[in-house]
Amino acid sequence: MKLSNGILAVASSISLVTVAATAQAAPAPTPVTFWYGLGGQQAADVEHLIHEFNRTHPTIHVKGYFAGSYGANGPEQQKLLASIAAGKVPTVVQLEIHATCSFAAGGALMKLNSWMASSPHDKSSDFIPGLMVNTGCGKATYGVPFNRSVPILYYNRAMFAKAHIAGPPKTWEQLAADARKLTRKGVVGFEPVNQWWFFEAMDWSAGGQILNPAMTKATFANAAGARGMALWVKMVKEHIAYVHSGPNDFLETIQDFLNQKTAMYFGSAADMAFDDTAKFSWGAAYTPTFAGHRLAVPTGGANAVIMAKAPLAQRKAAWTFVQWWTAAPQTIWWSEKTGYLPVLTAALHSSAMKAFFKKNPNHAVPVYELAYAREAPPSPHYYQVLQDIQNAQDDIMDFSQTPQAALAKAATQADQALTGQ
Repeated sequence: MKLSNGILAVASSISLVTVAATAQAAPAPTPVTFWYGLGGQQAADVEHLIHEFNRTHPTIHVKGYFAGSYGANGPEQQKLLASIAAGKVPTVVQLEIHATCSFAAGGALMKLNSWMASSPHDKSSDFIPGLMVNTGCGKATYGVPFNRSVPILYYNRAMFAKAHIAGPPKTWEQLAADARKLTRKGVVGFEPVNQWWFFEAMDWSAGGQILNPAMTKATFANAAGARGMALWVKMVKEHIAYVHSGPNDFLETIQDFLNQKTAMYFGSAADMAFDDTAKFSWGAAYTPTFAGHRLAVPTGGANAVIMAKAPLAQRKAAWTFVQWWTAAPQTIWWSEKTGYLPVLTAALHSSAMKAFFKKNPNHAVPVYELAYAREAPPSPHYYQVLQDIQNAQDDIMDFSQTPQAALAKAATQADQALTGQ
């Protein structure tokens, strides 16, 4: 049957209206702005996961933004403070764990307790024991374990064999003795990274505490607190240890290890990705403790937090993104690529993760060390306390002050922060 021109015109008009209505009815993806603080290859890994999420979730579009380092009072946190003051916040942020309570106390972060309770795999009980520490304040949870780590001792196996040392030291006293044997022309026995995270580990593993139980007074300016720093100073003076200074100290220390200029260094689980590029056999070991004391280590890294002032639709979309990121397939991929810990127990027990650890046993060491994890004091002022400790460490390693004097000054400043005076 042949249609008249009039009928064809009507049909064409109806078709165009239908297409237009369909296009108009299709909602735009909910936008989510994600601020992260990892650069280099890790930034590329983050962007890869963002791309995969957007590809598989067409109703949400996550836009990643590298906001500078997320670490201790770094550029990301400064930008976040400015965005809060301006009333224009991102949706979700990769936030350093010790800063989580500080931002939450100011009302900047959304409580996640109810959302986590109804999550298919992001309930508190779903995460590896030891990783839910420093995710909130009091009984309220504000952060989900995202990229998490523990301090780790790295060592050069060939150098140890040449010095007739059977294995990595378990105590700081033994580490100093090993460093003397390992030091030779062009090689220093040990390089620590002079940052407060490692001070926490040494203080706790000498029987000390950073704050009193009420979190009202600093308690690190004592023999336990000074013990680790005094040992580092002594080792540097003996030329069996070396400490970098400045904003690139972490990367410079790793590079010295890769260039075989040091036999041991004290770093992070997240260094695994760098050290996997080494052209020599290396090992990962637990953080040393002091003789007669039980090992206690802080966890580090960042939580995923959702900003309280973001629109509700964007917060819900951000929660979908966080749950996807922490699901077993993604956390396994992330751990294998970066060295950060897989965050879910289900991921840890998966056949894929077990096979990876069997092939790469160094990567399993941080997971086992979580058995010795301790929560840092969940005080909204604790982050400032850590900055005071960092200033003391800088003074100590510059040899301008003794450990006792520098820590005493830092404790006085910390007490002022804790009491608001």
